[in-house]
Amino acid sequence: MEAVRSGVVVYPMRLLPGAEIKSSLIEFVKENRLEAAFVVTCCGSLTKATLRFATCENGEHTVRTLQQCFEIVSLVGTVCRDGAHLHATLGTSDGTTVSGHVVGDLVVQTTAEIVLGVAEGARFNRVFDPSTKFSELVVTQKS
Repeated sequence: MEAVRSGVVVYPMRLLPGAEIKSSLIEFVKENRLEAAFVVTCCGSLTKATLRFATCENGEHTVRTLQQCFEIVSLVGTVCRDGAHLHATLGTSDGTTVSGHVVGDLVVQTTAEIVLGVAEGARFNRVFDPSTKFSELVVTQKS
């Protein structure tokens, strides 16, 4: 297990209608030279989401782009300059939910109120892991 002790700073923000959440968070991290960011909380609404659903035993990945109105019930994950690993749970108009790995296209409908945390004593990087075939999080102590 990789772990480091760190203080936390938070960045409350609001994304406006039409903004794409994942790319906006990555851009914010790059512009502000943040090295170990994570989503503390997020609420708002979306008009579109592209999600990858849980991987089956056969290794097939189901990715769907959904275009409808959603309430953001939960958004969690890590963000660094190398990319982001985000999972979302979204509420639909009939009260059911859909959830999965955020591929992209989280397009804001009315608002996305996000609190982004930063672990000040840590550095996050994403490195390809041949065993999972994904870029996985590497946590190191910030020097």
